[in-house]
Amino acid sequence: MRIFLLIAPYLFFFYPVRGQAYQSNWDTYVTEVNKKPVSIVVDLGLKAVAPLKERTYVVIVRTRLASPESNGQPGKGEITRLDDMEDKLEDELSRYSGAVYAGRFTQRGIREFYFYALDSIDYLKAVMSAMAGFTEYQFLCQAKEDRSWENYNLVLYPSDRDLEAILNRRQVDLLASKGDLLRSPRRIDHHFVFPTKSRREEFIRSMTRENFQLAGIEDGPEGGDMSFSLHMYRADIPDYNRISQLFLPLWENARRLQGRYLGWETFVVK
Repeated sequence: MRIFLLIAPYLFFFYPVRGQAYQSNWDTYVTEVNKKPVSIVVDLGLKAVAPLKERTYVVIVRTRLASPESNGQPGKGEITRLDDMEDKLEDELSRYSGAVYAGRFTQRGIREFYFYALDSIDYLKAVMSAMAGFTEYQFLCQAKEDRSWENYNLVLYPSDRDLEAILNRRQVDLLASKGDLLRSPRRIDHHFVFPTKSRREEFIRSMTRENFQLAGIEDGPEGGDMSFSLHMYRADIPDYNRISQLFLPLWENARRLQGRYLGWETFVVK
């Protein structure tokens, strides 16, 4: 669990899927492939219900950006046009193929959209209808069977590290939304669990060298899963630049010792 529930309300919507509702939860993150940035927008909420047994076909639409920046991402003047394309594709594929939009990625001047459809019968008609108003864009499309939703899990869904970065950024976003200027140091509490007492003690030794203070420990039953909890704190500034410098190393260090970083909590400073 996370100490804060730090997800802005506008990120959540409920969508019915043939009698089954899931909580849509969109976010974006940037990763690297071969030292090139890849921007990914994904519905994280689909993870809880994937694979949807009735939607066994993935429809992939690939388009070449009209005027990409040097990093392979779209320029500001093109973003609105691409957003309109995305909306049109979602509307038409939902109407013709009962498709659910899963997300997209952009890299090296290419954008790919991913949908999961009931079948592959009318997907081409849907794509052609959607792209008819975007004649300046070259595109390719295909539909193929993907019963296990490999494209969603392997292409779109973030790695554990990228997901941690998303959650940390949401925490900072919430502080900012409450009026925090993210400039002042304040106590930040961090919570962990470990499978054994010895691994927890090793972690404590490494953290005290980084000036973290011990706030509390608690031992669960012997042989229990992640039974040894830990609460530490340190004064820091929870701004965007420090996410990767502070929070991700804590997550990685705990994971190195087969533990879990449960999250952090602090208070608003205006």
